[in-house]
Amino acid sequence: MSNIMDIKNAEFSYNGKKSVFKNVNLSIEEGDVLCILGPNGTGKSTLIKCMNSLLKLKSGEILLKNKSIYSMKETELAKIIGYIPQSNSSIFAFSVFDIVLMGRTPHLSLTSVPGTKDYKIAEEALKGLGILHLKNKIYTEISGGERQLVLMARAIAQQPEILLLDEPTSHLDFGNQIRTLKVIKELSKTGLSVVMTSHFPDHAFLSCNKVAIMNQGTIMETGKPEIVVTEHNMKQAYGIDVKILDVNEHRRACIPMQIQESHMNIGCS
Repeated sequence: MSNIMDIKNAEFSYNGKKSVFKNVNLSIEEGDVLCILGPNGTGKSTLIKCMNSLLKLKSGEILLKNKSIYSMKETELAKIIGYIPQSNSSIFAFSVFDIVLMGRTPHLSLTSVPGTKDYKIAEEALKGLGILHLKNKIYTEISGGERQLVLMARAIAQQPEILLLDEPTSHLDFGNQIRTLKVIKELSKTGLSVVMTSHFPDHAFLSCNKVAIMNQGTIMETGKPEIVVTEHNMKQAYGIDVKILDVNEHRRACIPMQIQESHMNIGCS
C-alpha cells in the first residue's frame, strides 16, 4: 500500500515559543485506521487541525500524496480530506438532509447545484449510519449525539480519501459509540483512511490497525494496537494502572484498576 499522508518532524507552537508538540512523525497508508491516544493537553486536536491545514506547522512538513498540504488549494484539499471537529454548532435551521448534502460542496462548481447523484449519495450516507429517519428534522433541534452522527454522514457524503475525526464518539451513548466505530472499520475496507483521536484505549482494539500514543508533546510510541496499548504504556501516558485482558480470541480490553483510597480532604466543610 502507498502512503496517503506523511508527517515529518512536525512541530507546532501557538506563540512561536513553547511547542505544543514536536518531533512528530507519522505515516498513514490507504485503508489505515489510526487512533491517536494520549492525555488532555498533549496536542492531539492541534495535530488533527494541522493535518487539515487549519493550523500551520512551525517546522516540519505534512505531505498529502507526496505533495505539501500548504501548496494545495482549499478546494483541492476538501476533495481528499474530510474533517469532523469535537464540536460543531449551527445557528441556522437547516434540515438534517441539507447538512449532509453540504458534504457534496467540494464536488460542485460555484454556479452548479446538487443533482440526482448528490442527493443519492447524501441519502446513502444517512442510511449507512442508521439515521435516515432524521432526514427531515431540523439540525438544531436534535440531540448532541444525533448531531455528531449527522456530521459523520456529511463527511461520508463528501467521499474523501482520508477522514480526520477529533474524538468522534465523545457525544455518543454507548450503543452509538460502537455503531460509529463499526462504520469507521467498514469504511476503511473501501480504502478510506481514517485518523481519529480518542480518550478510550478500547477504541483502538475495536476499530484500528494502528495506534499512536502522544505524551508530553510528542509521539511516545506507534504501531499495532496489541503492541502499543500495553499496561506499561498506559501507565506512562495516563498515570494510572490498567489491565489488558483478552476477553476472547477476537476481543482485547483495557480495564482501569480500582482507584485507591486517598487521604486528600475532598468535600464541604
